[in-house]
Amino acid sequence: MKRFVLVSFILGVLTLTQAANSPVSQAQEPLSPQLTQEDAALFSETYHLWKTHGNKLWMGWSEIQIPMLYITADYEYAIGFPKTMPGFQPFRTAVLPDEKIQVRKRILDPELSASFDIEGIDAVVIGRPTAIGRSSSEWVITAIHEMFHVWQTSKGADQKVAELQLGSVSDASWQLNYPFPYKDADVMRLIHLQSYLIYLAATNTDDESMKYNAGTALEAVDTYRSALKRQDATGHLYDYSKFQEWVEGIAFYTELQMAKAAADVNYQPTEAFRRLPNFKSYQQLWEEKYKNKIFLAKHAGRTARSRTAFYGVGLGKGLLLDRLMPDWKKHYFDGNVWLDDLLARALSEQN
Repeated sequence: MKRFVLVSFILGVLTLTQAANSPVSQAQEPLSPQLTQEDAALFSETYHLWKTHGNKLWMGWSEIQIPMLYITADYEYAIGFPKTMPGFQPFRTAVLPDEKIQVRKRILDPELSASFDIEGIDAVVIGRPTAIGRSSSEWVITAIHEMFHVWQTSKGADQKVAELQLGSVSDASWQLNYPFPYKDADVMRLIHLQSYLIYLAATNTDDESMKYNAGTALEAVDTYRSALKRQDATGHLYDYSKFQEWVEGIAFYTELQMAKAAADVNYQPTEAFRRLPNFKSYQQLWEEKYKNKIFLAKHAGRTARSRTAFYGVGLGKGLLLDRLMPDWKKHYFDGNVWLDDLLARALSEQN
């Protein structure tokens, strides 16, 4: 069975498949690739932050290998891949002398920011900061978001999600195109109701109020699940919702937590990264971009009425679990265990 693929953008998978079926070998073409000191600084800083704080957030995350396919206007660089990649040539560069790098002519969209399987290897696939519209510091946090998706896959996410039987195991496009009733006003109100209560619980300073709001949020989840089942007796609409919260919501939670860790005064970015021409401190990034991301949980289903609503809901549930059951991550990858299950378990243990 072909492995289930978790992606942020399906376009990259489609383009990669087309290229793999092309009769022309990229390895036979003369190449004149080039990586810059700025590129090297981005790679080094990303892996530095991940190695420094990844295990503090997710035990074991920083202990796996996470290769990167870096896309420029003309070339693609396979960095840290453990095997010789078909269609790539070995590449030596003074800016990254200790890294195993392979290169080919570009075939993927340079605006990609994703994670998917390349020749059987799960990797981050990402373009330059200017191509994906990010500052250097924001690019690092975005890359780490995709690194978390690689971590999910390494921990069995493919099999866990495939068991829901929501879509093809060989074509991941359903993840973006699933016919969820985003235009149903009542469904969106129920998403907002649960998410707003989750937000209140996650931000309450009083423990009793936190527990009360969390319990009411789970009642709202039950109402939401029942409403979806009236539209689809199979229960797949709710399954899709919990899948997106689990995959993208917690990737978003991880992105936020890593941005917060980077903004801490005790974290020191690499010197080369600090010297980048467009360098923006993580403290500035936190204040401008991430400090108020919690409000996406507060307003999910109201301001966000698309798949991105699940990012906010999942974020809120992750932050609430931090308060209710600090060791919840030990059970995050358990089979048939989703965020609502973890919240229900956490509340039962509080009583």
